[in-house]
Amino acid sequence: MKKALILVFAALVIPSVALASKPAAPGGKGNPIVTYKLHGTLSNFTAYDSTTPANGSITILVSHANRHGKGLTGQTLTFPVDANTKIVLNDGVTAITNGDVGMVKVRAPKKIAPADLVAQIQTYSARKIIDHGAPKS
Repeated sequence: MKKALILVFAALVIPSVALASKPAAPGGKGNPIVTYKLHGTLSNFTAYDSTTPANGSITILVSHANRHGKGLTGQTLTFPVDANTKIVLNDGVTAITNGDVGMVKVRAPKKIAPADLVAQIQTYSARKIIDHGAPKS
């Protein structure tokens, strides 16, 4: 009797544990999200204001980009800075100032039409801003 009860219990519990470990949404057939890494000259930085929940912004003149952002080289882009934007100050930098060299990382869809890339990429918040300070001569 005890063995039968244990077998019935195991038959009910094990499938439910196996089902709980499966992913909620199979597939992944949508447009994948990628990171655009934009290197260049930073300017016009305003920080996120948590007291009024107002987004700040950062402007970058793109001099180099990873393969996802190659079409953005030479463009001046402005991105929102929100509460989730991470700011990294390298090489003894204490604040982001106009003319500093740095990088802005943005997470956005991979497949954006080249004609719409400049306009659409700027609607996404900067994920990370890295400031390397004044350009080295």
